[in-house]
Amino acid sequence: MKKSILSVTMFVFLFVLFSFNCLLSSNFLSYGAYFKAPASPFGPVINDPNLVVEKINDKPLNITTSFTFLGLNDILVTEKETGKVIRVIDGQVKENVPLLDVEVATGMERGLLGLTLSKSMNDTTTYVFLYYTESGSGKDGDDVTAGMEPVGNRLYKYEFHDGKLINPTLLLDLPATPANNKGEHNGGKVIIGPDNNIYTVIGDVGAHRTQSQNVAKGPAADGTSGIIRITPTGESAGEPIFGAEGPLKYYYAMGIRNSFGIDFDPLTGILWATENGPAAGDEINMVEPGFNSGWAQIQGFVDSDVLNRGKSVKDLLILGDAKYSDPEFSWNTTVGVTDAKFFSSDKLGKEYENNLFVGDINNGYIYRFTLNSERNSIEINNSSYDGNLETLADKEVNNPKEVIPLIFGSGFGGITDLEVGPDGYLYVLTYFGEIYRIIPKLNLINSDNILHTSKLPPPLTQSTTSISNSTLVQIKGIEGNKSYNPNPVMVKEGQQILWVNGDAISHTVTSNSPENESRSDSGKLFDSTAILPGHSYSKAFEIPGTYSYYCFYHPNMIGKILVESE
Repeated sequence: MKKSILSVTMFVFLFVLFSFNCLLSSNFLSYGAYFKAPASPFGPVINDPNLVVEKINDKPLNITTSFTFLGLNDILVTEKETGKVIRVIDGQVKENVPLLDVEVATGMERGLLGLTLSKSMNDTTTYVFLYYTESGSGKDGDDVTAGMEPVGNRLYKYEFHDGKLINPTLLLDLPATPANNKGEHNGGKVIIGPDNNIYTVIGDVGAHRTQSQNVAKGPAADGTSGIIRITPTGESAGEPIFGAEGPLKYYYAMGIRNSFGIDFDPLTGILWATENGPAAGDEINMVEPGFNSGWAQIQGFVDSDVLNRGKSVKDLLILGDAKYSDPEFSWNTTVGVTDAKFFSSDKLGKEYENNLFVGDINNGYIYRFTLNSERNSIEINNSSYDGNLETLADKEVNNPKEVIPLIFGSGFGGITDLEVGPDGYLYVLTYFGEIYRIIPKLNLINSDNILHTSKLPPPLTQSTTSISNSTLVQIKGIEGNKSYNPNPVMVKEGQQILWVNGDAISHTVTSNSPENESRSDSGKLFDSTAILPGHSYSKAFEIPGTYSYYCFYHPNMIGKILVESE
């Protein structure tokens, strides 16, 4: 069925009109962290009037990263920083009786990151596979509180028995010590392939530069920047692709900066993956055996050269049967793509069956992609889309607003995992611990957990006086010193400034300037954290002076505030 783009564009437009006093707290995340999109105060919205969103858990969990199903209405969820695997049964969070509590390092992107499960073909045992950054001293967060280096990014196999995970077996021990003293790019998603082997993804772990990052004169591949394939007992699976020595024998793909999403196409059995760029070049890739994604030489399409490095395929390292291919889709401005899930069900309508759904962390969007008839490429030109598709013919988002036709849902908050439940519906997990289910509207029977369809949100209660007493600044988009309008903005001491995000992606208003981003005072005077599209942030300035600010996501967006004395 053809969907109207008006619901999305009007949704953003009315948010601008009505959400002036929807202030985003600066307390839930400290500056310097990766900002996660907060949930919309109106709840998630699906851009299809036939579908609605249902909240599943009775109370939020604590920073959640992955989930899977033991059975219908029986969900296992991983908490990033507590190291706990929590069970949610019929919507009730069993936080007092976790299935497991492991000790994890928690700095930046470290933690309990991925899980999947399988049932043995030979017995009734259920095996749960967990990927986590194991702490160095046996205490959660010791890398942050005591400067302890993690033991490693490790993949364990457990047995599920009597409400507990028991008998851990170490299957993989991958690097977790960064080269840049940070804790990012640990990957962590784990899935079971159609061949019954285990696949997990890991990034460059704080800027490792080895042959697996296409550094020809670098050290040998060390288990970073790859999709790793092993048997359920931890051996290398199949014939080695890149080489038989050391960690190379486990690699299924290489040259990956970082990824939070891998899934197999249920029709072809081919693996697809998301990949995160630095300031540019988020990707969706089709990953055949021996895939080299190009990092750290290439990100995004080769011909686009979004990193301005002048690199080509000739600059890549060829190991064994490695081969490079361009992404199937790319964002020139990063959105923080996360999980990827093929919707192997017709429960939401035939038009969505076997579509590829992708989440993001910066905006709380779910994107929907259709494939061509051969299922070896993304094809965005069928009748189930609406809006300006011509700008997407190159499968590259050059301007953030180009992606609007692909937005299937919004307002979830930063998305960390997508799953198809045993009931055939699409489930969504957010960073802030909420589980949602997307279902047809006709399936509703007096549920108190239903949030929103594509109807427009109600206006917030506020006085026109509070708006008139504020100086309005529009966040236009990524346009350098023209990103914030007016710029500079001039106010009297004690006057409030109201920034309204009129772009299609999240931005921030962060004190200081991008060249001083690493300074300890950056973001201390004021910091909006993520301002969703159509949302706002306000602050009153009591002390005369000149204040610089910028967008944390997009540092070339710069602004200035001039506060004059009365």
